Amino acid sequence: MATIKINNTEDAVATIAAMATKVIAAGGHQGHDLETVGAIMASDNVLDAIRRSFTRNLAKDGATVKSAFIKTGQGLIAHYCNSAGIPTDDER
Repeated sequence: MATIKINNTEDAVATIAAMATKVIAAGGHQGHDLETVGAIMASDNVLDAIRRSFTRNLAKDGATVKSAFIKTGQGLIAHYCNSAGIPTDDER
């Protein structure tokens, strides 16, 4: 397993966007290949939403960078899948 080093919010935003892109594209759903998902994740609106979510999660009592990173990534993937009509494991 690789170690992820987050030095600041922008590191977190870029890494969350990249990892979420790979996870979603790996699902193999038609129309959600790496290039398509990457373009969506790289949009200003999505990057701003990731930044807001990470900052909000980090500000919660007892939050760590790791917990804020995980919660933001999970929320991002769930939102993408729900918005795109991609079923999650719970819906299969």
